[in-house]
Amino acid sequence: MDSAWFQHCPGILVVTSQEGAISGFNPEAERVLGAERVRGGSLFESVHPDHRDAVASSWATMNEGDAWSALCQMRDVEGIYRSFSLHARRAPGRAEVYVTIVPTPRVSSGRLAVPPAEDLTLLPAASPERVLRGILDNVDISVYVIDQQGDYVVHDGKGCRAGGFEPGTLIGQNLFEIFGGDVGSMTDIRRAFAGEVVHATSEALDVLWESWFLPIRNEAGDVTHMLGLTLAKSDVKKAMVDLRTKMDLIERQEEVIRNLETPVIQVWEKVLTLPMMGVVDSKRVARVMDDLLSAVVRTSARFAILDMTGVDMVDTATASHLFSLIRAIRLLGAEGIVTGIRPTVAQTAVTLGLDLSSVTTCANLREGLRLCIRRMSEENRVRRSEMGQ
Repeated sequence: MDSAWFQHCPGILVVTSQEGAISGFNPEAERVLGAERVRGGSLFESVHPDHRDAVASSWATMNEGDAWSALCQMRDVEGIYRSFSLHARRAPGRAEVYVTIVPTPRVSSGRLAVPPAEDLTLLPAASPERVLRGILDNVDISVYVIDQQGDYVVHDGKGCRAGGFEPGTLIGQNLFEIFGGDVGSMTDIRRAFAGEVVHATSEALDVLWESWFLPIRNEAGDVTHMLGLTLAKSDVKKAMVDLRTKMDLIERQEEVIRNLETPVIQVWEKVLTLPMMGVVDSKRVARVMDDLLSAVVRTSARFAILDMTGVDMVDTATASHLFSLIRAIRLLGAEGIVTGIRPTVAQTAVTLGLDLSSVTTCANLREGLRLCIRRMSEENRVRRSEMGQ
């Protein structure tokens, strides 16, 4: 234990018994773990209580030449529990256990240095390492750090795959060169480098991306890096697409229904008819007015027949709208004719005191069409007579 190699090794080295009692240590172990713990103490005393028994059990069952390693938390010289990687081996022919203790760095090779799940079994359930590893491996989130030049120094998380990259593969590459075409995101990232916390959403690759861009400052308060977190919401995007598809279908169906409700039919030259059925309310009459007046102008119609054979009931407001429609037809130079008024509707009109004297009515559509043809024939005969024919 007095060898120059042991004493001058920059790593943390200790020698213990199978009961965990420390019998040898180097200066780095004393510096990191504290003199009171390495001088005559037990290694197990520095191990976090949540997995102290597991480490002690592994020590007790270690055979000659066996090697053991795991990630666990140990208390440092300041009394703070930190993550360390323990590597131990029992010397052949001897009872001592030689231990190398390596502090777990926060970042390694561009990926967050949180060990895989199988190496976290000795950590407390609520340890930051377990929590972060669980998020990175199971949530569609990507975590990345970009320096001032735009180069990736960290690239990790399951969400990286949603963008077509394996975690860690973009380390050393330039974000602005790869994604420079996404002007919106590049603007948000530059805002983060200017010191602003930015939250943004975007769509790409059939995925809805929600991102947070956070400035990272040094001790002087200057922004040196940007931390990005991007959540891939593929399920939300799919739901939005499905909803948009359903809404488009509903709009098309409503359009079909509207057309079926107000089918303007040209039954004769310059004669239009609008068969109405079911309940007629003010909203429907307003739509009828738009469709019928447009058809009168488009076809230069002389007559417009409103056939109410299929209408069982009207109220005062609806009747008023129908009369307004008749007047609007007259303003366009055509004549409005109402046909097929049912007894219940006629009785309602009389009860409400509606004046139908100014409205041309016929018993049914056939009589209305016959009236239109007869009047157009008379008008043609008068016109020829005036022309001397």
